[in-house]
Amino acid sequence: MIKSEDDWSKFHMNKIKDNYPVWPVEVMVKVLFGDYLRNEKLAINSETKVLDIGCGFGNNLLPFLVKGCKCAGIEITDKIAQLTQNILNVRGFKDVIIKKGSNRSIPFKDEEFNLIISNNVLHYEKDEESYINALREYYRVLKAGGGLFLMTVGQGHDIYKNANIIGAHQFKIQDWDFRDGEQYFYVSNLKYLEYYLSMFFGDIELGQVTEKLIKVNLDFLIAFCRKKIK
Repeated sequence: MIKSEDDWSKFHMNKIKDNYPVWPVEVMVKVLFGDYLRNEKLAINSETKVLDIGCGFGNNLLPFLVKGCKCAGIEITDKIAQLTQNILNVRGFKDVIIKKGSNRSIPFKDEEFNLIISNNVLHYEKDEESYINALREYYRVLKAGGGLFLMTVGQGHDIYKNANIIGAHQFKIQDWDFRDGEQYFYVSNLKYLEYYLSMFFGDIELGQVTEKLIKVNLDFLIAFCRKKIK
């Protein structure tokens, strides 16, 4: 069962009534701005073009916007995209562009971005073919030598442990939230993540973050890699 655009829009509209995320994901900031990578860091300045796939409320674009980067984001519905556009505009960022799009349908031209952020959205693909096509689309819009920062659910995450296995890397969500019944593609470890990334990207660096936040166990696989230069 695939959730409709209305389901996702309602989810975001309800979140906006609460204390929705206003700060970027800490792990992303550490990896991209800190000294944790073995290979050379990606230059981040006013010439850097950044795309956040599944940008939510735009919080992960903030550290790039304050550095003057040229930023864009995509979300699954027009309503959510407009909501995020308004949030960022009100916060003073007038040049950011938020559009409707998805992992496998990014509404930007080839080789437009220096950096892509994919924060817990790639696993929304339902099977291996879709997963690979999503990575192919990431590759298409990334400049040669550009970077991809990716986070995805690891096997220690409660959403993973609660889900029903229905095939190789294929899981049906249950006992979680409004997404119950959806089919996702979760890789079980960093080796599998590296395998899929290596189809399109090189200089792959991998990590994992596990937290026990009182009542919920969280586990994320993380990667930073670069588009292969032909």
